[in-house]
Amino acid sequence: MLAICYCALAGCFSWTEDQQGNLQSVGLPGVPIWKSKTPPAPISLTDMGMTPEEASKVSGPVLVLPPDQSIKTTRYRYYQTDHNNCQKDLAKLLADRAASNATGDPPYCTETPTAPVSKGNAFVF
Repeated sequence: MLAICYCALAGCFSWTEDQQGNLQSVGLPGVPIWKSKTPPAPISLTDMGMTPEEASKVSGPVLVLPPDQSIKTTRYRYYQTDHNNCQKDLAKLLADRAASNATGDPPYCTETPTAPVSKGNAFVF
């Protein structure tokens, strides 16, 4: 309770939510005071708009491309079964990123992709 009062007195308050609206973190912008111990639920392929038939042809790690300066949404690259090049593609992206001195969150491969969190901010007078 003291932390919430401090945030209100400081004038800034920030929070993140998962796609289901569950609170994931609370605090000052860039400095979370509280984080949920429950990780966000993985995204199913049908939630991403794939038909069950298309989803049955996909397996293995997924390449997650966080937002950057040019694209403001998280992108997911799924691979067909027996043709998963996530690690090779990731190595290329990281090399390109290092050569261009890119900032922001780096891409990564994961078996359990989650939906990006939505962020909120408030300013209290």
